Amino acid sequence: MFGCRAFTLIELLASTALLMLLGVLSYSILASTSSAWKSHKARVGAFEGARAAFESLTTRLSQATLNTYWDYDDPADPQRYFRQSELHFVSGHATSLLPSVGNATLDAVFFVAPLGFTDNATFDPLNKMLTACGFYVRFSDDPNRPDFLSGRIPSRYRFRLFQFLQPGEQLEIYNSPTGTAWFEDNVASWSFSMAENVLGLVIRAKYPTGSGDRMDYNYNSRNGSRTASTPMFNQLPPVVAVTMVVMDEDSARRLESGSAPPDVLPAANLFTNPADYEDDLATWENKLAGKNVAYRVFSAEIPIRGAKWSSDP
Repeated sequence: MFGCRAFTLIELLASTALLMLLGVLSYSILASTSSAWKSHKARVGAFEGARAAFESLTTRLSQATLNTYWDYDDPADPQRYFRQSELHFVSGHATSLLPSVGNATLDAVFFVAPLGFTDNATFDPLNKMLTACGFYVRFSDDPNRPDFLSGRIPSRYRFRLFQFLQPGEQLEIYNSPTGTAWFEDNVASWSFSMAENVLGLVIRAKYPTGSGDRMDYNYNSRNGSRTASTPMFNQLPPVVAVTMVVMDEDSARRLESGSAPPDVLPAANLFTNPADYEDDLATWENKLAGKNVAYRVFSAEIPIRGAKWSSDP
């Protein structure tokens, strides 16, 4: 009788231990799954804003225009027709296009498009009014923090994608027939942050030449002269390839070091030769992976609807 009771007690203890073990294992699995789900959800959410900003960038870039027309080369002594335009499309290294903007990274692009953006309700019906637009990335403190909070909350330096958007009624490009003053002098007043943790843009303009398609990191519709050797003069590139690299907020917090940008940008010798684009991007990705940075790469080739490429000067 005593032996049966002892055996029953041992079975009960064994069953209890097994149930406790199963409970611990189940809790561990549920906790791990919950943690993975929360991490995935947070990571997806971290890139949601960047994805929306990239879609806005590609949509607006596709609307770029030069309103090109043909006119005499010299009204006083006309010899032939040439392409003419008072507008401008330019892309290239942000530090060159925006020398007054500190901590600008990689590439930037500026153009004019019929976006109908206005700062005056009187002009709201003019929904196709020309608007100066542009995109660039810089490392900065939060530009949306109210002044009265300065010193009360800590600074929050991040890489940010900015959009330059100047109202149509204040468009100054017609006062700037050459050069880039039309956006350089106004970028500080009419820029706003679109997305955080955007490390940079890589922009390549694609256009045809006599020997086949060519891609350039630098494109300027005002460069050159009215000759066949500078076919981009007063012309839009038919296609613009844009790559945007974004890291998540957890990585940004981990690498945060006050006002000093973290070492997550590509080396200066990368993205200088369009033929090496794929290798350069892989090198940059390897650098980010080596620093355990969670990142995403957004890429698109954007047809410019207003481009009417012609080999004639």
